[in-house]
Amino acid sequence: MASKINQYDVAIVGFGLIGQICAKVCSQYNLKTLVIESRSDTEFSSNAVSFDDESLRLLECIGLYDALKAYLNKPDFTDIILTNGKVIQRNPVLNTDNDFPSICTFFPPEIEKTIREICKADENIDLLFDNELINFNFNENKVGLDTKSNNKLKYFEAHYLIACDGANSFVRNKLDIESVDQRYSKNWLLIDILLKHKDSLENVFRQICDDKRPTSYISLSNRRHRFEFQLLAGEQHQKIIQKNNIQNLISKWIEPNQYEIENISIQNFRGSFAKTFQKNNIFLIGDSAYQMPPYASQGLNTGIRDILNLIWKINLVVNFNCNKKLLLSYDLERAQPIKQTIKSSIALGQLIDSLSMAFQKNIPLEEAIAPEARDQAFGRNKNIEERNPKKGIFSHSHSEMTINRRLSNREITDKQGIACLDKMVGNCFAIFSKKDVRNKLNENIYEKLIKLNFKFIFDYSNLNIGPELSEYLETGEVIIRPDKKIYGLSSTGLDINKLVSELLMQIE
Repeated sequence: MASKINQYDVAIVGFGLIGQICAKVCSQYNLKTLVIESRSDTEFSSNAVSFDDESLRLLECIGLYDALKAYLNKPDFTDIILTNGKVIQRNPVLNTDNDFPSICTFFPPEIEKTIREICKADENIDLLFDNELINFNFNENKVGLDTKSNNKLKYFEAHYLIACDGANSFVRNKLDIESVDQRYSKNWLLIDILLKHKDSLENVFRQICDDKRPTSYISLSNRRHRFEFQLLAGEQHQKIIQKNNIQNLISKWIEPNQYEIENISIQNFRGSFAKTFQKNNIFLIGDSAYQMPPYASQGLNTGIRDILNLIWKINLVVNFNCNKKLLLSYDLERAQPIKQTIKSSIALGQLIDSLSMAFQKNIPLEEAIAPEARDQAFGRNKNIEERNPKKGIFSHSHSEMTINRRLSNREITDKQGIACLDKMVGNCFAIFSKKDVRNKLNENIYEKLIKLNFKFIFDYSNLNIGPELSEYLETGEVIIRPDKKIYGLSSTGLDINKLVSELLMQIE
C-alpha cells in the first residue's frame, strides 16, 4: 500500500470494475492514487459480463490478463436468433489482430475480487472502503475531498479526480452536469445461475428475438450462465423476481433441479450521456458519464477506452510537466465515439424488438427491418473509435483516414509469430521508421523527446512487420501515442521535425 498521507496525484471515486482498472492503469504510470469506495471490502456490484479484444489487450499491458484468464470464457459464437431458432446473424468468436478473442465472458464477482486483491498489494494505490465522498471543491491546481466513515470525517487532496461512481454519480450531480436523454428505456430481469453439472448448456452469447419476451442468454463459464428477460408493460418487479416465476422463464433451457440461482436483479437499460465529460480537473468515465443498453456489450469496454484515452495524458502533466490544456482533449476525443456507440446499442435493442414483433405477426423480415437499421445495429462501420479525429492530440496536417487509427498488437510480431508491438512500445510515445531517425531530428527537439521518454523503433531484423505499418513506413516515419493510436506520418511535404514540432506544441 502507498504511504498514508493525504495528497495524491489522482483520486478515484468508485471501485467497481472500471474504478479497479483505472486505478491499476494509474499505478502503471507511477501515479499515486487514492480510491474512495462507499461499499465494504466484500461487496461487488458489476453487471458487466464481457471484455472485447481491445479491453483484453489493455489488461495484458497492465499485468492483469494472466491473473484473470482462468476466469475468462471464450464463447463458441455470438448470434441473434428468432424464437423458432432461425439464425439472423451468427459470428464465430475468433482471435483478432490484437491476438485476443473478439469477446470473452466472465462471472463479475470473480473478476472484481481478483483485481481488488491485486490493487490492495499495489504500493501506488491506497484503498478506502466504507468511505463515502460527501463533498469536494476544486481549483485549477487541486481537488479537495471530504469523506465520511462511521461518522468520522477525513480530508484528502489530489491533482485530479476521476468519477467512476456509476449512473447515479455523486460527482456528476454535484458538478451540475446535465445528461442528454436518448429516449430509450427498458427494464430487464438479470439472472445468474450456477449449474450443478457442467456442460449442460451451449457456450454462446445469444440475443433471442422472442415473440413474447426478448431474451439474452450468455454463457459465463462451463457452469455459470446469465439469462436476461425484458420486462413487459405492467409487470410488477416484486412478483417477477419470485423463484417460481424465474424457474418458469428458464424452464425452456434447463430444469430447476439442475441449477442454483446466484444473483437476481432488475436493471434499466437506457441511453443517455453527460453534456461534458470533464470540468476543470475532474473527469467522468464509464457509467458516471453515460449509460448505454448492453445489447452490444460495449458499456464496460467503452469505459476501458475512456481510461486508455485519459490516463496517459494525466501522466504527461504530472510526471513530465506538460501543459494542462492537453487534458481538454479527453472530452474532445471521447464524446463523438461514445455517442455513436450509444446510438448503435439502442439500434440493436430496437432491432431485437422489431424482429420479435415481426415474428409474432408473421411479417417478412425484409419488410419489417430496413437494411440501414441492420447496418446501424450490427455496427457495419466498425471503426467508431476512429471517427472525427480532427479534434484532440493528433496531427492536423493529415487526412482522417490515417490519424486516430490504433495499430493492432500484431502489426509487429517476432519470428515465432507472437505479437509484440505493445511490449516494444509500452506506455510511451514511439516513432517507427525504416532507418534510425534520430540523426534527422534537430538537437533541441531530440532532447525534448528524450525527456518525454519517446521510443525510437527502427531495427526490425528479428521481427515481422504487418501490412498496415509496412504501408505507412513506405510513406515516412510514424508517430504513435501511448494508447497506440497514430498521431501522424511524415512525408515528402511534412518532414519529421515539423511533425514532432506540431506534437510538442500540443502537449508542452
